[in-house]
Amino acid sequence: MKRVFHHPPEPSTGTKYWRSLGELNDTPEFRQWLEREFPAGAAELNGDEWSRRDFLKLMSASMALAGVGLTSCRRPELHLVPFTKNVEWTIPGKFLYYATAMPRRTGGIPLIATTVDGRPIKLEGNPLHPASGGATDTFVQASILDLYDPTRSKRFVHKGKTSAVEDFEKFLAELHNTMLSGNGDGVAFLVEETNSPTRERLRGELEKKFPGMRWCIYEPRLGQEANIAMQTAFGANARLLPKLDRADVILALESDFLDCGQGDLETVRGFTSRRRVSASKDSMNRLYVVEHRFTLTGAMADHRLRYPASQMPAFAHALATKILAGTNDPSLGALVGNLQGTPTTFDQQWIDGVAADLMAKPGASLVLAGPTQPVAVQMLVYAINAALKNVGQTLVVRQVPRNPKTIDIAQLGTDINEGRIKQLFIFGGDPVYNAPRGLVEDLQTKEPLDWAELQKKVPNILRLGYHEDATSALSQWHIPLAHYLESWGDALTASGDYLSIQPMILPLFGGLSEIELMNMLLGGPKPQGPELVQETFRLTNPAGDFQTVWSRFLHDGFAAHVQSADQPAAFNAGATAALSRDSWSLSVPPTPESPEIVLTGSYGMDDGRYASNGWLQELPDPVTKLSWDNAALISPAHAEGLGVETGDLLQIAINEKSPGGTVMKRELVIAALVSPGHADNSVTVTLGWARKMPQFLELPYAGANLKENPGLTEQAGFNGYFLRTAANPHVAVVGAKGIESVQVTKVGRTYPFSITQEHFSIEGRGLVREGTLEGYRENNDFAKKVPGEEELPHPPPSLYTHPPLDAPQQWGMSIDLNVCTGCNACVIACQAENNIPVVGKLQVAHGRIMHWLRIDRYYASREPFNQDRGVWPEHPEMVFQPMPCQHCENAPCETVCPVNATVHSEDGLNVMAYNRCVGTRFCSNNCPYKVRRFNYFDYNQRPVGKRKLVGALNIYEEYFAPLTTKGAPDTMKMQKNPNVTVRMRGVMEKCTYCVQRIEEAKIAALARAGASPDKRIARDSFTTACAQACPTEAIVFGDIKDPESRVSKMKQQDRNYRILDYLNVIPRTSYLAHLRNPNPNMPDATDIGIASVVEALPE
Repeated sequence: MKRVFHHPPEPSTGTKYWRSLGELNDTPEFRQWLEREFPAGAAELNGDEWSRRDFLKLMSASMALAGVGLTSCRRPELHLVPFTKNVEWTIPGKFLYYATAMPRRTGGIPLIATTVDGRPIKLEGNPLHPASGGATDTFVQASILDLYDPTRSKRFVHKGKTSAVEDFEKFLAELHNTMLSGNGDGVAFLVEETNSPTRERLRGELEKKFPGMRWCIYEPRLGQEANIAMQTAFGANARLLPKLDRADVILALESDFLDCGQGDLETVRGFTSRRRVSASKDSMNRLYVVEHRFTLTGAMADHRLRYPASQMPAFAHALATKILAGTNDPSLGALVGNLQGTPTTFDQQWIDGVAADLMAKPGASLVLAGPTQPVAVQMLVYAINAALKNVGQTLVVRQVPRNPKTIDIAQLGTDINEGRIKQLFIFGGDPVYNAPRGLVEDLQTKEPLDWAELQKKVPNILRLGYHEDATSALSQWHIPLAHYLESWGDALTASGDYLSIQPMILPLFGGLSEIELMNMLLGGPKPQGPELVQETFRLTNPAGDFQTVWSRFLHDGFAAHVQSADQPAAFNAGATAALSRDSWSLSVPPTPESPEIVLTGSYGMDDGRYASNGWLQELPDPVTKLSWDNAALISPAHAEGLGVETGDLLQIAINEKSPGGTVMKRELVIAALVSPGHADNSVTVTLGWARKMPQFLELPYAGANLKENPGLTEQAGFNGYFLRTAANPHVAVVGAKGIESVQVTKVGRTYPFSITQEHFSIEGRGLVREGTLEGYRENNDFAKKVPGEEELPHPPPSLYTHPPLDAPQQWGMSIDLNVCTGCNACVIACQAENNIPVVGKLQVAHGRIMHWLRIDRYYASREPFNQDRGVWPEHPEMVFQPMPCQHCENAPCETVCPVNATVHSEDGLNVMAYNRCVGTRFCSNNCPYKVRRFNYFDYNQRPVGKRKLVGALNIYEEYFAPLTTKGAPDTMKMQKNPNVTVRMRGVMEKCTYCVQRIEEAKIAALARAGASPDKRIARDSFTTACAQACPTEAIVFGDIKDPESRVSKMKQQDRNYRILDYLNVIPRTSYLAHLRNPNPNMPDATDIGIASVVEALPE
């Protein structure tokens, strides 16, 4: 019998917290998710009703297939690295840990790789280095799955046919001689951004040997704007690093610095270190954000202004003018005087408040612009920071050597178009998919050319890549690229520290790394070890015996003797003013008839490089909660004007005139998603989706005809790169560089989304508790109680007897909402640690996603709402709340399980005995937090894909379990954690507080204790996977009986509260209430962070 929970009533006025517009409008669809653990259709085999005829068809097909012997089918053989003989320092089943690093375009991430029996299974941050501080991010955690990706390239390909390695080596030797005879003329390299010292050294050797060669770096998400502005303002080798831990006031202009795809872990940790509040006397930084759509950074803002992205130059100019009036800085004055202002109307009180707050903190404030902002905006921001005395304080300058011979992709395209490139090497990336359209014009026809057309003009192309993708299809040679966990290498962090990269396993599919191929081009043999990196390491002049310091380099993961330091740098006002004037342009404000189109990176797919990663495909977007797709994000008001609802297909059409006078017509059909907090007259399309990949993760599609809708593919999502051109790679708006028209129209069809924002909605009050810093100082226990809970009937006594919690150590968790950025690193870390399967888009739509830890995203608003009259909350706030199992001491799930499959351990864990579970799902139905997950199918046994067995029935393979192919790819099995049971169909599962880690720590403590009676685990010596991955340390786990443990100290804080505590379930997981730090002089100050658990407030 389901337990009836009683909740305090919600106040009719005051701040409302809501997860979707459906919740705000209390739609029947939302009520279904709220009131039932399993909404209608979730527990059935298929959402559609089956008629008797369909059932007979199904049974007929079953009988027919049962008699078919599929003797001609066999699994492909994979040659994996054997671990048949243990080396002397290994124990079977015992984990080994090695230091390594993940190369990234913004800087390497120092890591610790966990290996077992010769295979890596998990990645953690290196706690010895501040660049990670022991933490990671979503992409690091998911990269372990890329290593075992069954769609990775497994062969050397020449002109579409499999080739022997010996043939490739022979070709390379001949190519080396040809390049040598021509001094490298006609040779070009197209590579991704990385800061490997060894790759840079080998590049220098190549340029010395082949002086005519060209070297091009292309990153779809970065562009050239930031580098051009940085080098002009501070010097050719300058790199700017924000020091957010030193900043009291921060303004972000379209800068999502909390997204690790743009920033780095050190930046995130620096920012959140100033958001941590332990007592009412503590201070916080203050964050202002101006952006066109909600981002992770915007969600953390104390004041947020939704503003069209195309109008950011006008806003930056207005802000600079206000700062100039208060500082009289001559450099800023020269720059502002060179640029023409705009008649655009601003909220003057908003700008006045921001400017005054920045000027009140000289040397302790910071203004940041996103990396894709125009050069002139970057210059204005640098000049503002210089005027505020921030350069050298909150914005430091490092000198990082850059090769001045590097060209961009536009110059490479010109060289190819003019016939100067005969041999092209493409390392990584996928330019056929993500290069901007219209790079150059055809010399004869003057038609704009895309990269695919340019690539066909190169006589010989050698591609080094992870997958045989669209770029490989147009290359003469394709070579498998080794994963960073399979190869030797090195990297620099964002701040310039030197990291080592060492292989955890030999290449599974015989691939090469970039530096190995470059060395072979130099005429050297393929290295069998770390020789190439060792040669670079010698150049750092380590002191002492080389072998000793080299071993220390590998052991620690970084070179302690190679340290970068802040450099004094003067702001070059003259060069900045001249360049800004040349690059300054203002566009007309977008309108409903002619909106702006903004192209941004994806929190899951990045620029498309993770398109074959099932963990990231299924991971709900932290803001939209969209899984397995991207969408065209629009504001509620804009959607109402178009007559559009979420899921309606839109056609985006852009006409852009090229320099030669030809009009490029770009079109994309993409589904809309109504996004609260989005700027009006603006449409956001995230990039990185619909990349053509091998079909392991191909999805079922239901909707429009693919041929009739450009950008719509059978892959996941929509290809936003169709809208991207070289002239306008980030924002398309009328008046910007040749754009003549922008139109967004409703197509008249719909597209099925899988959105999880209403899934697992919780009944109850005071789930998210929020206040202001000033309010917290006046009432430091505001988060403790929910008004009205005293009047609730006391829960009846239970007849179920819980076991005594008498273990010497009791485990619990505390989550600080004030520093949680919603980045999802904890979700993927939990998935990697606990063998959580990918279920696919259709299963997610049914509410069957298997994540043990979800992050609930709440909007907050005090504005009036009336959908019938078109009144929407225009300026909502956003709060994130991680929701694992609460491990209740008085757990409702335990009382209803008929077979004692879920019980309590002596140290306070609510644990699962999988072999007892018979799948009644009573426990899930009785959980007020909705954190339990049920295996409707053997998700671990069947890979996600597009699989139809009986076309007439439109039923997928999972529903024919006994008759279909069983077994996941062998490489996928290699990633599984051997200490965690792989669950099967019909079994319930949930968060276990990483019980396998607890038991491992107990065994180690017993071994250390010996004859000593104290067998306790050392304080804070281990933690859960989610807590270890969290880049902001928002999640803390430990022994709650130890008053000196970190978790105990967090639970003793004034802001500590337990969700639904009035139900008397006594959860072991508690939360620290969220705080904002509004500026009282801002126009929206009275609506920011109003405590969510107080009594009703006056309108």
